[in-house]
Amino acid sequence: MKAKPINIISEKIESNPSVVAIGFFDGVHIGHMELITQMLGYARKFNLNSIIFTFDKSPKQVLNQDFDGYLTTPQEKFDLLSEIGADKICFAPFTREFASLSKESFVKDILIDKLNAKSVFVGFNFCFGCNKSGNSELLKKELAQFNSECHIIDPVKDENNNIVSSSSIRQIIRTNDIPLANKLLGRKLSFSGKVVHGDHRATEMGFPTANLLLENSYKCLPPNGVYACYVDTTNGTFPSIVNIGYRPTFNKNTHLLEAHLCNFNGDLYGKEIRVRFLKAMRPEIKFPSMGALIAQIEKDRQAFLSSLPQ
Repeated sequence: MKAKPINIISEKIESNPSVVAIGFFDGVHIGHMELITQMLGYARKFNLNSIIFTFDKSPKQVLNQDFDGYLTTPQEKFDLLSEIGADKICFAPFTREFASLSKESFVKDILIDKLNAKSVFVGFNFCFGCNKSGNSELLKKELAQFNSECHIIDPVKDENNNIVSSSSIRQIIRTNDIPLANKLLGRKLSFSGKVVHGDHRATEMGFPTANLLLENSYKCLPPNGVYACYVDTTNGTFPSIVNIGYRPTFNKNTHLLEAHLCNFNGDLYGKEIRVRFLKAMRPEIKFPSMGALIAQIEKDRQAFLSSLPQ
């Protein structure tokens, strides 16, 4: 059964002595999963309540500190965390007021009084308190005053000995190495949204698309271009050719994701779909004519379908 996220500020928590994993967990990537898995194993070993504690928004977004997008939207993150198997998923709405909490208040008021933490798991680069004035070593000392302990988890590294982090994965996505990003995420990079009406030009061309608006999205996505993807719908999952961009052949200026679902017939308008990225195929370019664009889309389609396992 999925754990329902609990707002520790507005809701009362009935918590037995607990083991707590703390982090923002954007992406819930393989580094995050190592920390959470160690926490869950410790909780089982000592028969303690297991809690994942996070925040609803990026601190950088709230504090206007070079926010560079989400790997997972807050809702996507909560959905992923709820499937891991912790007893509770708890969060604090991240506000400027919460950011002003002292180190001491964060430990006593949040970890001890609200979460009843007997043991806490954090990453090697964990910071807490006003202006990030506390680190993981200080957290260990603060918790010891309450006879609680802190486990500091070493970084997870990729095959090139680079530390796996949310910021590094965002950079990898922006350089268009989708397979590597998927490997470090532990699943496929995705984008979800409700299908909207376009200008129906793709249907006239013989390649109807499901369109998702990208304007005002905080999701980290790869550069404009054409991608091989899977699209999950209520009717099943379909291999798809996806274009991200502005449709320069038709001089459009709306940032859009257009997904052509291969071998799909149906109406998806107003329905939620999820696009999962496999690999980049080519950049978005302006074609000299509609006919040239149609020929290229068919070429892309056939190349992708022929690459799939039979």
